[in-house]
Amino acid sequence: MALRASLRAKIGLAILSPLIAFSLSEGILHLAGVHPLSLTEDPYVGFAAMQPLFVETKTDAGEKRMVTNPAKLTHFNQQSFPVEKAPGTFRIFSVGGSTAYGHPWRDPVSFSGWLRELLPKADSSRKWEVINAGGISYASYREAMLIAELIQYKPDLFLVYSGHNEFLEERTYRGTAGIPVAVRELSAFLDHTRTYSALRRLMRKSAPAPTTAPAGGAPKTTYNMAAEVDDVLAKTIGPTSYTRDDTLRRQVLEHYGASLARMAKLAHSVGAEVIFLTTPGNEKDCSPFKSEPTPGLTPGESARIAVWKARADSLSGKPGSAPPDSAAAAARTSALYDSIVALDSRNAGLLYSAGKCAYAAGNFPRAKLLFQKSLDEDICPLRALTPMRSIVMETARANSAPSLDWAAILEKKTAHRVGNDILGEPDFVDHVHLSIDDYRLMALAIIGKMSALGIAKTAPGWDESAASNPAVTAVAERVMSKMGSRELGEGLHNLAKVVNWAGKHEDAARIAERALATDSLGLEAIWSSLFVGAAREREGKEAEAIPHYRRAVRLDPSNPMSHHYLADALLRLGSKEEAAGEFATVAELDPADGEAAGKLGMLLVSLGRPVEAIPHLREALNQFPNQPDLRAALNDAELKSGNADEAESGFRQALERNPRDARAIVGLARIAESKGNVPEAINLYARALSIEPNLSEARTALAKALGGMPSR
Repeated sequence: MALRASLRAKIGLAILSPLIAFSLSEGILHLAGVHPLSLTEDPYVGFAAMQPLFVETKTDAGEKRMVTNPAKLTHFNQQSFPVEKAPGTFRIFSVGGSTAYGHPWRDPVSFSGWLRELLPKADSSRKWEVINAGGISYASYREAMLIAELIQYKPDLFLVYSGHNEFLEERTYRGTAGIPVAVRELSAFLDHTRTYSALRRLMRKSAPAPTTAPAGGAPKTTYNMAAEVDDVLAKTIGPTSYTRDDTLRRQVLEHYGASLARMAKLAHSVGAEVIFLTTPGNEKDCSPFKSEPTPGLTPGESARIAVWKARADSLSGKPGSAPPDSAAAAARTSALYDSIVALDSRNAGLLYSAGKCAYAAGNFPRAKLLFQKSLDEDICPLRALTPMRSIVMETARANSAPSLDWAAILEKKTAHRVGNDILGEPDFVDHVHLSIDDYRLMALAIIGKMSALGIAKTAPGWDESAASNPAVTAVAERVMSKMGSRELGEGLHNLAKVVNWAGKHEDAARIAERALATDSLGLEAIWSSLFVGAAREREGKEAEAIPHYRRAVRLDPSNPMSHHYLADALLRLGSKEEAAGEFATVAELDPADGEAAGKLGMLLVSLGRPVEAIPHLREALNQFPNQPDLRAALNDAELKSGNADEAESGFRQALERNPRDARAIVGLARIAESKGNVPEAINLYARALSIEPNLSEARTALAKALGGMPSR
């Protein structure tokens, strides 16, 4: 019995000794200020050296303050707060992407700006500091790095609104692919310990720097990202670089959850709280940025889809038109689209059209499902994917952090207003950014959550329903009095530019119209005027486009693009003289615009001003030497200007390049006729007609020449 007890004691000691040693090590390293790798490093990607968001400065009165680093003002609002937090102050940092920033406007009407104004009214028992650290184009992994900086400033609360930018930057997950789950989970556990983290750092310092690539050219285990946002879209025209990649999508979602968890741990490491908000997107009024057919469709399936799509388009009037007004027609169109998406279930564009038709037919649950599937299948995902909503809620719960389902609040508001919970305008001004009223509503919802958590001591009703509270109304009037029409309109003008650049011209025109209703005098209104004018032309309403183009010209007479748009529209309406005047202005403002020079030259020839046309046509041909229409117009202008020899040389060169150039043959016929050689002219006219039987100028000239021949 004693032997057994001794054996048990030895086994217990063998087990406990390492645990005691490990606990002592953890305690000593904690006192020494060693942080676990889980707080200091992202296990998925590495980063180049980054500049801090805030830098210290001193006011004229000698107060030390932290201010936004000037190098960061391209992505962040200008913010300032004292280095030393005053007693009784509750310091809040809001973190996220451009919606947290307050885009398309700025900090004063962001949810942080509204919180700064509303919190003292909701709870005057303490001093509130709200610092907007939302960064344009920032994704969760960059926001986690940002929180790692912000925890040194004695925060009390972080508000995290993150999710829309997860696919914005190019990256790969070389180190995590193929690693067994058990190994990854063990590594994650060890990264949370100070002992393992200290050993890892020592090993890195002692390891010699590699002088050559690893055997076989194997890549590094983590993808090293730029110090500042390096988004894919900035390098392309629209979302052309994006392709379907289900593996990357899965890894991005996994990284997203890990980044949120890291934010919670960082906040809790300094005793701060964190509230995570879900990030809804525009479902109904934002078509996908890029679509691709479902992989593996057979030719027969593709043919059936095309037939059904043509039939649906005919029911709705024309391709790309709005869903039909008739409920019966909408139901028939919706049924056709249901058949289409049953085959092509991953085509974001078709899913969106199916959602539109279901919405028009009044089948709102079906429409909601289709819109969300379209959002999730968008090849260029610039809206938070629907699984991210549950990732936010589950990660918050797993890390003992509260969450606020902002998506649910917006759905409730929408259902109250229109009878369904499908998100869209007017709550969203584009694909993800909110109206100013909804930024305020978000602030009120956050205050309600803070009250429920006991952070703020508010009177009953201080949640999103407090919008009609007299104190809230007074704050809103004061805030909005600082936002003139120019400031309000500028945000929408900028949105229209971004959306148009992404290839969504109809959405851009719709935003531009709202912008112009707010501000039609600022320089940014130039772009909105061009977008709306172009939309009118696409609708076949050319005359309605002219006032918009004239506004753009009036706002900046030195902008050649505005004159070019106006000139094209005037030409299509048959106003040749005025169009020529506008093209002449373009040629003067931008001599490098060969397209405008060519159009001006051809216009001048048609207006009987060939001498003026020649230099413009020559300039156009310098830039576009292989344009036969330009060369024919120049040769014609030379002939009409009396330069027969140059014209003849030009026509013969054209025929050397293309022996079947009927217009060049007609030009030679005219020269022959001008020299009195009518038989040769007749032969040439006839030759031109044999190539182009419908060439009216050759037919007319031939009839005239035949009528003018002397009888034998």
